[in-house]
Amino acid sequence: MNHLLSSDSSRPDPGAAPDAVDEIRAGWRRLRPELDTSAVDVAGRMIRASALLVRATEERLAAFELTRGEFDVLTTLRRLAAPQSPTTLRTIGLASAPAVTKRLHALERRGLVLRTANPADGRGALIALTAEGTTLVDAAFPEVLDVERELLVAVPDALRDDAARGLRAVLASIEAAPER
Repeated sequence: MNHLLSSDSSRPDPGAAPDAVDEIRAGWRRLRPELDTSAVDVAGRMIRASALLVRATEERLAAFELTRGEFDVLTTLRRLAAPQSPTTLRTIGLASAPAVTKRLHALERRGLVLRTANPADGRGALIALTAEGTTLVDAAFPEVLDVERELLVAVPDALRDDAARGLRAVLASIEAAPER
């Protein structure tokens, strides 16, 4: 793997105001100028944007007494419109088995999901939304969409479209990479 500094500039958009990621790269450039930190332009911004997005949506979801993880379970069940195994919920939600178990227990205690035996696997379970869970997710989902729109309001539509295409390529590359 080549870690030598690439010929790219430290800021891909020299007209843009510096952000936290630019500062991180500048710091590493001072400390370790031989390292190629160009991937941080994308990875660092994805991580930072994700953290800020989760924080903003969790603030809105607090009104529904939901965490972002619980919301993700409910929206997955609503979207798939059929009971799902905890393993499927874990795979789709990219969460660990203990995290999904914790979320499911919390949602089950609140009467938002129902756990039944999986007829195809006597040891497994299927998770389904209850009527109350459906009502709650149908109320919460538009609120989360509003937060996402509010956070992106300053980004022109054409740039958002470009970002979506670029992020699709980034995600495909990451998903195709061998597991480490």
